[in-house]
Amino acid sequence: IMLVLSSLRCLFFLLSLLSFIVSIPVLASSEAVQHLTRLLGQNQSVEAYFTQYILDASGSRLQETKGYMVLAQPNRFYWQTEAPFAQVLVSNGTKMWLYDQDLEQVMVQPLDPRTTHTPALLLNGSSRQLDRQFQVYKQDIGRDVVQFILQPRPDTESLYQFLRLYFKADQLQQMQLVDSMEQKTSLYFHQLKTNIAVDSSIFKFQIPPNVDVIEAIPAI
Repeated sequence: IMLVLSSLRCLFFLLSLLSFIVSIPVLASSEAVQHLTRLLGQNQSVEAYFTQYILDASGSRLQETKGYMVLAQPNRFYWQTEAPFAQVLVSNGTKMWLYDQDLEQVMVQPLDPRTTHTPALLLNGSSRQLDRQFQVYKQDIGRDVVQFILQPRPDTESLYQFLRLYFKADQLQQMQLVDSMEQKTSLYFHQLKTNIAVDSSIFKFQIPPNVDVIEAIPAI
């Protein structure tokens, strides 16, 4: 399991919290959860390109990469990053595959929507779990931009200290994360399309020949 989590960190941790807003959020708990759930739940499918960055705890840039994603409810996603960190993460709603091209390795594990291991899972299917998994805060920061801060509850499993989601005119613009080692991530979404027709075959991962396959057994 630790190997799986480590690889997922490598996939998603890519640059920084560029604007850390220190003011106290103006709205917390149920109303914020309901608003965020509505925004995440209004799209049955999402397609977008993205740029990912990562900074270490001192603020030095570690990585930059670009990628492409397709999300479809419930809990299906395709998330691909380009070289030099070429990886593919796919879920068909019940199972998840992580393919690392450089390592020639595929890790397979059951998908558990109750966990928050991946931004893709949070964005496309886990809004129903928001109140159970997170304390959610909302802040209107002007020019039709709304920020949500998600702090994992103490009794939940999460790789992150907190997450931030930014919406402009109800459309997702950015996602920012800080992990337990103080690494800071930003994902910027562009060419985003919602409620489009999606070919479901993209969520059926075909394991390439001559790669190592690791079946991860979840802890009981």
